[in-house]
Amino acid sequence: MSKQTLQSPILCIDLKKNRIRIHRCTLQMIGNPEYIQLLINPEEKKIAVKRSTRNDRPSYRMHINSPECCELYSTYFMEKLMSVGTHLETNQSYRLYGKISAKDGIAFFSLNESIPIEEN
Repeated sequence: MSKQTLQSPILCIDLKKNRIRIHRCTLQMIGNPEYIQLLINPEEKKIAVKRSTRNDRPSYRMHINSPECCELYSTYFMEKLMSVGTHLETNQSYRLYGKISAKDGIAFFSLNESIPIEEN
């Protein structure tokens, strides 16, 4: 793994399958929350993964699907991303490396820095 991978929160978005993959390291960096919120800042073209509680709406309960990540599916969220990230392609997957605010329990990701994932 690269140094960036080990020190940065990681988020993958798959626009073809309407899937968001939050890597385990990202969840650990924000305190291994039981619930999270996914937020979009349209002006700055950023996504945030925020530590949350069951009472916050909307919030997603974390179910770790694999040792590496948690997967969420949301057509609505992907439609919002497409309206914000005009360079995103519908049938493409992207990896985003972000920044963390551990104190606030938030990981930030810039859509402008999204990296297309090449299929093998």
